[in-house]
Amino acid sequence: MATAAERSRLIPSPARWIAAAAVGCAAAVLYLPVLVHAFGVWSVDQELSFGFVVPPAAAGLVWLRWRPLRASVTSGSSLGLPLLAGGLLLFVAGLRSGVHAVAGVSLLPAALGAVAYLYGAGAAKVLAAPVALVSAALSLYRGLLSPLGFALQEVTARGSAALASFAGVPVRGSGVDLFVGDVHFVVAQSCSGMDSLLALLCLGFIVTALASAGWPRRALLLALVLPVVLVTNVLRVTAVLALSLPFGTAAAQGLPHESLSAAVFLLAGLVLWLASVCLRCQPRFDVTRSSSS
Repeated sequence: MATAAERSRLIPSPARWIAAAAVGCAAAVLYLPVLVHAFGVWSVDQELSFGFVVPPAAAGLVWLRWRPLRASVTSGSSLGLPLLAGGLLLFVAGLRSGVHAVAGVSLLPAALGAVAYLYGAGAAKVLAAPVALVSAALSLYRGLLSPLGFALQEVTARGSAALASFAGVPVRGSGVDLFVGDVHFVVAQSCSGMDSLLALLCLGFIVTALASAGWPRRALLLALVLPVVLVTNVLRVTAVLALSLPFGTAAAQGLPHESLSAAVFLLAGLVLWLASVCLRCQPRFDVTRSSSS
């Protein structure tokens, strides 16, 4: 049963709601050019298309942490002003230089500084994860992950060739080109596993943000994303090579290929969930409300 003092902390005054609305509107207007540029990047680059789900995912993260957020609201701290000022300076530098990635990064210090100044450091701490997620999505740009994507192509091609040969599939490899008899496959950038890597990193970040485990275990869970994606992607390409014996290039096209990709992604997600259970790093959901009596 909540006391009157507890209820007063959980229910912000109208003045706080007005301040929050004003800050939100100002941020929306200020960062509109950055958001428009980010939408263009997400639309053009398939590997970065996961950016479209980041804002709703961040909103969901705030909703899931709503009760701790409201409970952490205080009178505010002047320590947020230097952080806010630094973020705004970074924002101006990004726009003046035409580097929208820098302007996107500036959202993190600017937003958290404003929240800390208005509502206290505790509220800023609760909002750090969703704001960081949105800030990272806004700072994406084309070509950002090209070197990593090429490295993933090489590792996937070599790992798949080795595993397929071990399984008895007559495969020959030359860089990212794989040959099974007369059938020629190219482990292109879209087959590198980058899409799965970014999507699972985003999902893993949300899981760790909701978990009550210590930071070492959270960091370990995030670090496991890359090897899990690599292994499952190697398994996917190996399966395609094996299926090419009876079906030829049809194994890498159409519905069978898309179904295999979806199944492997689900497998990677399941492995990461089991890892979170083993690390005792499962998310905790606290969206219940206090009794008003």
